Amino acid sequence: MTSPVGKPRVLVFDLDGTLIDSAPDLAQAVNALLAEFGKPPLAETTIRPMIGDGSRLLLARALAASGIETQADDVFDRFMVHYLAFVADKTKVYPDVPETLAALHAHGHPLGVCTNKPFAPTERVLEAFGLAHFFGAVIGGDSLPQRKPEPEPLWTTIERLGGGAAAMVGDSANDMLCARAAKVPGILIPSDYGLPATEADLKIARFAELPAALERL
Repeated sequence: MTSPVGKPRVLVFDLDGTLIDSAPDLAQAVNALLAEFGKPPLAETTIRPMIGDGSRLLLARALAASGIETQADDVFDRFMVHYLAFVADKTKVYPDVPETLAALHAHGHPLGVCTNKPFAPTERVLEAFGLAHFFGAVIGGDSLPQRKPEPEPLWTTIERLGGGAAAMVGDSANDMLCARAAKVPGILIPSDYGLPATEADLKIARFAELPAALERL
């Protein structure tokens, strides 16, 4: 699937590091699990770069950093119990996100979310912060066999929004690689999550710059 030539109409967003700063609650969940192993907590600054490739890889990295040889799959359900308890505790929506989404929605842009976070906490956090009604399609990291940076999750999100010219908005290399694989423009709003992106079709500093940036694609 490729995006038709033209200005992007369909906009697909990453979640963590793009719409929300979830690191404080992910850190709480990680450290609650580490406490079950009698391990000291990891600093949030240590956990932030581990975020972006899905909760299982986050957990695997945290276990390894704490010297725990247990496989992430073996304790993932326990981790999710903790995270769902903390999912909207200290998480914050980034500045200008609700207002910008409202403006884009009002101008007729179909909006979607494509994230490597599992679907259940994705849905929970979007609802908690009053963002869910903006999005006509939400794909989580466990919604399909593939995850970003594979193109299938992005393609599926675009298809569920009716197809057409589209763009991916994200904060990391994962998002930009996914956009490239899906053959749609990638718009980068950098964060301190995951592996930094070195290439993007367009880079902006603030979420509020997005509507004007679309005109430059």
